Amino acid sequence: MLRENGCNGAMMPNRIITAEFLDGYKQLHPRWGYNGLGWLVYKRTYSRLKEDGTYEDWYETVARCINGAQDINANYTKAEAERLYDYIFNLKCNYAGRMLWQLGTQNIKRYHGNALLNCWFTTIKNINDFCFLFENLMLGGGVGFSVRREDIHELPKIHDCVCITHESTSDADFIVPDSREGWVYLLRRVLKSYFLNGKSFTYSTMLVRGKGEKIKGFGGEASGPAILVDGIEKICKVLKAREGKKIRSIDALDICNIIGGIVVSGNVRRSAQIALGDPDDFLFIRAKRWDIGNIPNWRSMSNNTIYADDYSHISSDIWTGYTGNGEPYGFVNIKLSQKYGRLCDEKKDSCEGFNPCGEITLSDKECCNLSEIYLNNIESQEELIDCAKLLYKTQKAVCALNFIHEETNKIVHKNFRIGLGITGICQS
Repeated sequence: MLRENGCNGAMMPNRIITAEFLDGYKQLHPRWGYNGLGWLVYKRTYSRLKEDGTYEDWYETVARCINGAQDINANYTKAEAERLYDYIFNLKCNYAGRMLWQLGTQNIKRYHGNALLNCWFTTIKNINDFCFLFENLMLGGGVGFSVRREDIHELPKIHDCVCITHESTSDADFIVPDSREGWVYLLRRVLKSYFLNGKSFTYSTMLVRGKGEKIKGFGGEASGPAILVDGIEKICKVLKAREGKKIRSIDALDICNIIGGIVVSGNVRRSAQIALGDPDDFLFIRAKRWDIGNIPNWRSMSNNTIYADDYSHISSDIWTGYTGNGEPYGFVNIKLSQKYGRLCDEKKDSCEGFNPCGEITLSDKECCNLSEIYLNNIESQEELIDCAKLLYKTQKAVCALNFIHEETNKIVHKNFRIGLGITGICQS
């Protein structure tokens, strides 16, 4: 069971890593990489604020994470937990960034497995897919998404004469709650108006905390309501331009990128996105041709990639981005990934896309569950195997958690897809 103590999102864990054990590490320091830059990145991103107003040291962060893993049923023995502590403390292996940030906090109680995982994928077929992208970006994850024409075509035509107006008043039709869920609900209402019911409405952000105010649970500072209002206005302009018609892949890309802009402008959140499109969709292929002019700057929010199952599918237009007139596009072979993505299975992988880094194949609404081994710090084959087994116990426990969206529960509990990266081999 998770027991809250009110410490900026921290929990009172089942302390398999004890204070007595930590006494042996308080004065030690690992070999931070890049002449100490690794320590700066850790302090900036993963060191949590404690009750006494100071931030965690590395020995405390590792203890919070392993005790937090035990709270979600990683089921370590005391000897296993202490070995894993030593491995992580000395940077021989590590949890993914999201786990470092959130393990051992009460955010898991509120956001379940979504708080712990870095990356997601969704196809854009209905309005809930945009909301899925928005919610998981705001929870700190990166989201890959598909804007293939066959997917976008599922969306209905845009209604005429819809008007969404922001008002600084207490009697607007909708008062946006001061929460991530409230921001997502506003987006859902906007999309419902344009795609489904054609109803205009007014909304107020009077409850949204001001810019610079502290955020306790996830840390950082609030962005204020202005960026939300600006983003909603941009999304409405994209939709209004398609009145009476269906949106195109480029419009779906713009909506997703504007959502990314709302997220990255606030708090300490990032907004990693990869957009996957058809190889012959020239609007998509030219979406980042900055030399053409009049390209909205929000399109910088995603890396763009085409589905290319064969070299012959690649248009000559693609190569323009490699000459400096735009940005290079990537290529993914989804048929090959489906055939060989899960070598242990006889049946083909059900994947439809990738996470923003392209590390792992994912099905619709699926998430990547990653950890890392730093091979250059590993001293033996036995240590390598031990690190992998111990990290796996936490990753398996994360897969077994509940998630916010039922579609994610179904696919994650079916696949239990886990990735274990090996780094430190070379720097190129």
